[in-house]
Amino acid sequence: MIKDRGQKRLAARFCAVQGIVPFAEVVVRSSANLEEAPADITDLDMLGIEIGRFGSRQKIVFDCKTANRQSGINRALWASGLKEFVKAQIAFVIQIKAVPKSHRIAAASFGVNIHSEDSFRRYAASLSQDFARDVTYLDDMDRWDELVATGRHNSHLADLIFFVTTQAALETSGPRGLRNGLSAIMKAAGELDPNKPAHRMVFGAYLSSFLLHVVFSTSDLRNVFEFGMKQGEFEKLLRYFLWEGRENYDLRRKLRRALDERGAPNGDQTEAVFDLPEWPKLIELFRSFLEAPEALATLPLLAKELAFRAASTNGPERLDADRRISDMFAGNNRARQFIFSAATYVCAAARLPRDFSKRLEADINALMD
Repeated sequence: MIKDRGQKRLAARFCAVQGIVPFAEVVVRSSANLEEAPADITDLDMLGIEIGRFGSRQKIVFDCKTANRQSGINRALWASGLKEFVKAQIAFVIQIKAVPKSHRIAAASFGVNIHSEDSFRRYAASLSQDFARDVTYLDDMDRWDELVATGRHNSHLADLIFFVTTQAALETSGPRGLRNGLSAIMKAAGELDPNKPAHRMVFGAYLSSFLLHVVFSTSDLRNVFEFGMKQGEFEKLLRYFLWEGRENYDLRRKLRRALDERGAPNGDQTEAVFDLPEWPKLIELFRSFLEAPEALATLPLLAKELAFRAASTNGPERLDADRRISDMFAGNNRARQFIFSAATYVCAAARLPRDFSKRLEADINALMD
C-alpha cells in the first residue's frame, strides 16, 4: 500500500497537468550491484519525466512526507543528494508543515523547492487552472497500488512490472530502454489477458514506456537521419543505432551464432538471425516517427492516461479527464496514428493477443467521437 498518498496524489496530478510523465514508488539501486539479490538503496516517491517538443528531457524528483521527524531543510538536503544520484534536474519536497522562507531560499539555491501541502497546491494552480479540476486518471493512487500488486501476485509478471515502474523511469538510453523493455514484455506475454482491466493497464503502461524510449531514440537518431536516405541504408543505420554501435552489434551477433552452432546438428553454419523482433515493422515505425518528431512528445503521457483509464472501470465517469485526453489528441493530428502503430507493433513483437491494441484503438476512437 502506497504511503503518503495525499501528497503523492498532488505530485502525480501536478505532473499530468504539466505534461510530465509520472512514475510512483521508483526503486533506486546501485549500478554496481555486487550481491546475488538486488540491494535497494531507497525509492523515489514520485519521479516525473518532462519531454520537450524536440525530444529534450529532464527528470523531476518529488519527496513526499507526512511524518515530521525531519525539518524541511534536512529533507531538502536529502532530496538534493537523491536528485544528483539519479541525475535529475529539479526536486520538490512536499510536507505538512510550512517552512521558514530563509530555508526555502537556501534549498532553491541547490535546486530543491520546499512546499507545504497548501503552498504546493497554490503553486501548482498558479501554473495551470486545470490543477484544481479532475482532469487526469494518473492521480488515482489505487491504480498505482494495483499496478505494483499485479507484479507481486504473479511472479511471471514481476520483471515487466519492475520495468514499467522503475527501470523505464531511470533509463537514460533510448536504445537500451527499447531492448530491455521488449525482453520484459516478451517474457511476460503469455500471462497477459486483454479481458482483465489490470492487464490492459499493464499493457498501456508498457506502451507508454516504449514510446518514451522511442522519443529518446528518435531525438538522437534525427541528428544523422536524412529524408533522402534509401531503405537499405536506413535499415543499417537503425540496426547499429539500436545496438549502440556496430561493434556491439557484431559482438552480440557472433556470440549468438556461436551458441546456435553449439546446439546445431552436423555443425550447421547458417548465419544467426539477430535483429529485434518484427524488425521490418520496427523499421517502418521509426521511419514514420522521424518524419514528424515534433508530434512525439505527448505520446507517452497519453498512453499512460489511457492505461490508467482502462483499469478505472468501476468508478464514476470522469468527464473532465476524458475531455482533456480528447483535447490532447485533437491538438496533435499524428497522435492517434502513432499510438495505433506502436500498439500494433508491440502486440506483434511480443506475440500478445491483438485484442490489446484493438481495445486501445476502440477506447481512443470513442473518446474522439
